[in-house]
Amino acid sequence: MVSKIKDDRGSGQKNKEWKAFAVFSGASLQLLVSMIVFGFLGHALSQRWNVAWPTLVGVLFGLFAGVYGLSFLIKRFLGEKP
Repeated sequence: MVSKIKDDRGSGQKNKEWKAFAVFSGASLQLLVSMIVFGFLGHALSQRWNVAWPTLVGVLFGLFAGVYGLSFLIKRFLGEKP
């Protein structure tokens, strides 16, 4: 019976670890996708206008949006109100 209780505690810890892994991998994926999408949109504008700065602006805006979403998820994961 003692070993059964011990096994239950171990599986609960593993569930928390997998939940944390899922949250943080999803958050990093969100950061990457937002940078790629806004960078692509900036690049499309760069080609249309024949200037280079919209690509940089798009990547930086994507970085900002991704970090904002990342901070929102981390606060939610830690139990704080965003």
